[in-house]
Amino acid sequence: MNRDDLDRRLDDELRAAFAPPPAGEFIRLGTAVVANAARRPRWPWLLAAAAVLIVGLVAWARPAPTPDGRQLGALWAAAFEHARSAGFRGGSCCGGPVDLAALCGDCCGAPLRLTTPATVELHGTYTGLSTGGCTAVLAGHGGTDVCICVVPATRDTPVELPAGSRLHLARRALGEVVLYALSTSPPEATLAQFALAP
Repeated sequence: MNRDDLDRRLDDELRAAFAPPPAGEFIRLGTAVVANAARRPRWPWLLAAAAVLIVGLVAWARPAPTPDGRQLGALWAAAFEHARSAGFRGGSCCGGPVDLAALCGDCCGAPLRLTTPATVELHGTYTGLSTGGCTAVLAGHGGTDVCICVVPATRDTPVELPAGSRLHLARRALGEVVLYALSTSPPEATLAQFALAP
């Protein structure tokens, strides 16, 4: 055998050793991969999806942190001034008529009512700036604008108005609910007209 014959034989053997499989073999391998994928258990994916869902539900259900008393006081003072500048009685930040019993029953689990005869006039719920997760009701009493903030007793924290505020703040606990009132004059008489609904 001469050198060219050896080179040709080596070349043929290498080509045969590294030749791609026939087209039918590719089809068989592809079908096997798809069949194996179909047989793989789906529970790891379902478990991962369930874990993501549970984490999302826990994060959604966790109550928002309650601001501290100074933060609440600043939020409430800003909301009061915003309501006055927007038109306290039916302005752009005053929601529709107030069903006090339903409103407080939903937010705090304790329905409230006004005593009779009441001289407090409820204008609507405040729908403007943040009130720190509290329900705020815009009202009038004796010709004075009053903002009533309703807080569940379990989330109550001593509230402080910002230093230099010209507003007055009063507090009254009624069972499961704590009421705060902000006004330009002392609002204790306003809070005295609220009671728990039977």
